[in-house]
Amino acid sequence: MADNPKDIGKSDRIRASLQKHEVQYIAKKFGISGQAAAGAVRAAGPMRDKVYAYIKAKKKAR
Repeated sequence: MADNPKDIGKSDRIRASLQKHEVQYIAKKFGISGQAAAGAVRAAGPMRDKVYAYIKAKKKAR
């Protein structure tokens, strides 16, 4: 079954997926490309806090 973006709860808030709307949100939040945001989700896994930490570490390493 497809994920319903309007059906939110704690389990949805703590996870990031490769769905278009979530990748766009992460990209806009950190000022990165959609491709970079999707790569971060693939590299860091589905937990949103780990994805954010991964992106921050990559930006700091620049």
